[in-house]
Amino acid sequence: MPTIPPLAITEAERGELQRRVRAHTTPQRAAKRAQIALLAADGLPNRQIAPMVGMNEHTVRTGGAASRPNAWLASPTASAQAAPWSMTTTSGCGSSPP
Repeated sequence: MPTIPPLAITEAERGELQRRVRAHTTPQRAAKRAQIALLAADGLPNRQIAPMVGMNEHTVRTGGAASRPNAWLASPTASAQAAPWSMTTTSGCGSSPP
């Protein structure tokens, strides 16, 4: 299997991800994504990350933060909107004029 290079993140991004993993107020989904991104940045493959975060490898590969950490790093709200694997959905009911 080919080796994928580690996820490239800045020191500021790493600090923010570490803060989110440690914070007791971070939603579990956001904390897990942050942990996945940190492990990917450390060069671990998905098959090793998956058991460490309690997910299967497919979920880590397709729904983990490592696929696009900058899309959700700005805020927890942005992460829910930018992440296609998010459980948050928006419906059009009543959101637009008739």
